[in-house]
Amino acid sequence: MSKMMSLKDLKIDILSGQIMSRVTIKPGSDEEIIESRKVIIPKAVLSDGTIDVSVLPTENLKTPADKKRLTQINDIVIKLSSPYDAAIIDEQSEDCLVPSFCAIIKSSDDVDVNYLFAFLNSNFCKEQLKVNVAGSIMTVLSVGKVASVQMPVPEKKEQVEIGMSYRKTQKKLSIIREIAALEAKRNDVIFNEMVKDYE
Repeated sequence: MSKMMSLKDLKIDILSGQIMSRVTIKPGSDEEIIESRKVIIPKAVLSDGTIDVSVLPTENLKTPADKKRLTQINDIVIKLSSPYDAAIIDEQSEDCLVPSFCAIIKSSDDVDVNYLFAFLNSNFCKEQLKVNVAGSIMTVLSVGKVASVQMPVPEKKEQVEIGMSYRKTQKKLSIIREIAALEAKRNDVIFNEMVKDYE
């Protein structure tokens, strides 16, 4: 039987993102570039639970990136504004800097990471997040608000089963998105070629 616990009580680490204005070099500045990093902007966090690495900008930094704010494989990045989508980090999106519009979530030993990933993308979780900002001037969630979310915690075996099932479904959605993007490009080529015939 499941029990309800907050993410905080489950010892799940939730880290705020980097305030980018403090570390980035403004265009035209003669400040020394210490390093350059890909940044996981909110629009790169897709509803199918993946990171669209093709839209990640590279920022020049005037100070070394805080290692706590760099992604590692199996980290979860969540948008702190609606629709609160969460994506899991893989080889393509690791070692990227997370900005303050998102947060990094690291699972604990008691919670299967794929189960946590599935929960964060559930309507049950998102409704709690919406309630946390309702009536507030701030439309961006704080890390504390995310930590206060209540999650059902079944036995580890059931967590693994639910998490793996969700990952398989999300993988299918990701493939469908990729196919749709290719079909859209093909469609554009067809019509561009047709237009040339009239020029």
